[in-house]
Amino acid sequence: MSERGDFMAGVLFGALLGVGIGLLFAPGTGEETRSRLRREGEEFQKRARVQADRVADRVRKTADEVADRMRASADDLVSRARTTAEDAVERGRATLEEKSERLRRAFETGRETVTGQSDEKKRAADKADKDT
Repeated sequence: MSERGDFMAGVLFGALLGVGIGLLFAPGTGEETRSRLRREGEEFQKRARVQADRVADRVRKTADEVADRMRASADDLVSRARTTAEDAVERGRATLEEKSERLRRAFETGRETVTGQSDEKKRAADKADKDT
């Protein structure tokens, strides 16, 4: 025989031998085996559900913890932003008041200067009129 034929013969012989040994050592009839496989499959399904529920609970718990941390971080960020904005507004207000005060003083000084020069010119003109 060729190698291919020898291989096929070996596969066929091995399959028949496996079926024969399986029949000799089978713990029960086909119906019993199917029933046992069904029960074990149902038991495996129950265990898988319990395990999936545990995993889902852990995932939910972790998600809740992450969401709580994110809320706290967001609250902290909003608080810091509000504080920074309030500080900026207060600095702006103080600067505006300072500049307004400087402008008012400059205006008063200018007015006094102009008014003072006008008074001096009037006095000089009055004096000139008296002298003539």
